Amino acid sequence: MRKLSSSQELFFQTLHEIQDEAVQGALSKYNCVNAEKVLYEVTYETIYGILELIDGYMKDNLQLDLIEKESNNSLKQNIQLHDVCVDFINK
Repeated sequence: MRKLSSSQELFFQTLHEIQDEAVQGALSKYNCVNAEKVLYEVTYETIYGILELIDGYMKDNLQLDLIEKESNNSLKQNIQLHDVCVDFINK
């Protein structure tokens, strides 16, 4: 796993928690064979796409950043968010 700042790690851990909550919430509503695998794949691809957008790979005319308020540091510092996502987010 890559060396991350505590804010970067917290960001990805929180994304993981959001994904788990979304998948478990959907599983409690629907009874479908292999639903968990499908939901994790769909939410992973969604999160990955959002991180590619923030990293600047989707739109040349839309350049974004994520700034940690307390330190004013970018969460993109020394990393590509979408590359690190694979270490934290289930697919």
